[in-house]
Amino acid sequence: MGISRRGKLVLLVLSISLMLGSACGRTNKDVSSSATSAQLQSQNELSASAADSGKEISSETASEETPTPTSSPTPTSSPTPSPTDTPSPTPTKVPEYIEPIITGGAVWYDGYVDPRTVRAEIVSNPSDVAVLVNKYYASPESYVPELVYAKYSAGQQLRPEAADAWIKLHDACMAETGEDLYLISGYRSWETQTYSFNNAITRRGLDKTCCKNAYPGRSEHPLGLALDINTSDDPQIRDNFIYTKAGQWVAENGYKFGFIWRYPQDYGHITGYGVEGWHFRFVGVDVATDMHDNNIMTLEEYYGKPQVLPNNE
Repeated sequence: MGISRRGKLVLLVLSISLMLGSACGRTNKDVSSSATSAQLQSQNELSASAADSGKEISSETASEETPTPTSSPTPTSSPTPSPTDTPSPTPTKVPEYIEPIITGGAVWYDGYVDPRTVRAEIVSNPSDVAVLVNKYYASPESYVPELVYAKYSAGQQLRPEAADAWIKLHDACMAETGEDLYLISGYRSWETQTYSFNNAITRRGLDKTCCKNAYPGRSEHPLGLALDINTSDDPQIRDNFIYTKAGQWVAENGYKFGFIWRYPQDYGHITGYGVEGWHFRFVGVDVATDMHDNNIMTLEEYYGKPQVLPNNE
């Protein structure tokens, strides 16, 4: 049976429809497949990105939360103290002495010892203005102090500090009493003192010499600190000077300028010398004032070194 023309047309349309549907199905499938692939790729990329971000976040968090361990400080070693040298004790200086030139023991004349018969310690500080020198303490033969010429004298010399104090003493005495003090004898060399002692024996006898004259080294004059004084109208060594107006003023006021009356009356058993109304000694204001304020009459008492009497030997 033959197919009509209309039937052929219907078949053609159906055939075309089927072809188009098949093509569309394939296209949709491809599109769907492509979309699915793209979606998967996007998801994969997002996952990777998320993973990377997670790693970064995790790393940052770890960095923030987990402190970087710091290395422990290297302990500083305590310095070992250098051993200090233990100072060696300063050996006590052994005193030097001038031995008696007359042996056999001390010889006394009317309560005054012959200085040639006793041993004297050589002082180690002859430049000290308050040094003690007497029959038992001697200045070194080699010691010569700095000296200047003193005012109100006939070319006498003194140590500078004694010379300055002498000017002040003189001027104050003149202002308060009108008396003009005069320096008769100041510094004497060892040789001059030797001559003076030996000459005194010839002129006065040994007993008087041991009472009034100092043996070389045992005299204060070689220190440049001793002053034999009177007034300008009677420039002689006089025992009675201490009883004059000027002498009384010096005895009472000399400490203000650093002077003491060195050999007062009734102290010969302590000083080793009889009274000398003319002999003053510069010891400095501090020592002189201390002696005055404490009513200490002699330098021997001040140092606690009175002379050795026969019954104490």
